[in-house]
Amino acid sequence: MNTLISFIKRKVFRINRDRWNYQYEKGLWDGLKALDELARFSVIVGYVKFLKPGQPDVLEIGCGEGLLQQRLQTQNYGRYVGTDISDLAIQKAANDAGDTKCRYLVADMDTYKPEGQFDLIIFNEVIYYSKHPLKTLQRLATFLKPGGLLIVTINDHKHSAKLWTDIKDGFPLLDETTTLTSKGTCVCKVLRGN
Repeated sequence: MNTLISFIKRKVFRINRDRWNYQYEKGLWDGLKALDELARFSVIVGYVKFLKPGQPDVLEIGCGEGLLQQRLQTQNYGRYVGTDISDLAIQKAANDAGDTKCRYLVADMDTYKPEGQFDLIIFNEVIYYSKHPLKTLQRLATFLKPGGLLIVTINDHKHSAKLWTDIKDGFPLLDETTTLTSKGTCVCKVLRGN
């Protein structure tokens, strides 16, 4: 009975932010720092450096503790804005950033309105947490500079094919790659925003 009550308190009665904060506080997302996540992060960093060399303005939606920004390194962006619904994750990301060109904000991707425009908007394993994934991508794509790109990654699961089909109908594909690790398969697509 205690297990059921604990489950209900952790999963049912928590608002989204509380649930995410709980997960970060318990270290449930520490696995993102592991070797089996390296390929996915490396592909994204490679796309950023190849497709927008120099110092592009980057917006990462659902940035968690800022692992992508740390891997990008300060010389590979002009401005980096990371958002996440978890204020605990954002606090850790901001503490670890060590970069004045970097800004972290607590925000819900379904309602967030960025300031300014970006060369790249990245959704790294987060778009399926949106209430309306395609609408969220379309709305945030309006904050891309001319020629701006979206980078979207989705782990292979039972709903991923439908999600990619919906996204494909809304955005032209520039490139895609698939990584296979000991943990599973991840597809990364670069989409033209405008």
